Amino acid sequence: MRRLIIASLLIIGFTGCSRIPFQKVTYVPLIDVQPAAVREQFAASLPQKFQLVNTIVFQYNRYKISAIGYTDIDAHQKKFTVVSLNPLGIKLFELSGNAADVKCTFALEEFTRYSNFIQRVADDIRRIYFERIPSPEARVYKKPYKIIFRQSAGKNTTEYIFAGADNQLIEKRYYQGKQLIWAVFYYEYLKKNGEIYPAGIIFKHNQYGYQLVVRLKEIRG
Repeated sequence: MRRLIIASLLIIGFTGCSRIPFQKVTYVPLIDVQPAAVREQFAASLPQKFQLVNTIVFQYNRYKISAIGYTDIDAHQKKFTVVSLNPLGIKLFELSGNAADVKCTFALEEFTRYSNFIQRVADDIRRIYFERIPSPEARVYKKPYKIIFRQSAGKNTTEYIFAGADNQLIEKRYYQGKQLIWAVFYYEYLKKNGEIYPAGIIFKHNQYGYQLVVRLKEIRG
């Protein structure tokens, strides 16, 4: 059974220069757009509590791991629960947490042997789904086709990049000094009950050299 689980997880091959599997944003001039209005409009359109079903592909060098993720998010309280299954429907792990802590309810031995695996999963969920709205005190850099909000904490900086006809968040970047540590890219926003959800997400961790490709399959809340 264990060999079957591992075999169903791993797809080994040359990744090469992987193409973006989502439609890129169409840039439009932002001459008459006010940054404060962009921030407020985006904040008002984000759901605070929601449940999602996603397909997830983890890529590291030549390795790809495919999974199905069930994610429950409370962005206001900064709480989350995630359950991950392999393509055969076998549970890989289940964990829950908040802005600071994470609890692993279940995980296969293949994952728990890596001491920081659970923490990395929790951190990536927070980076993708939490703090998607820049602070009102963030510095604003208005470009012809982009609006960049930049906020700093000591030597660390987070950038929020807005663009497109609907002035939505398309990228979030985190720097330590001048080094880009990770970035989240958001694509193809969908609207449900007046709230918006990215249909595609790419998370790149430059420091550790891996990538997550998340494709939305169902919105449950």
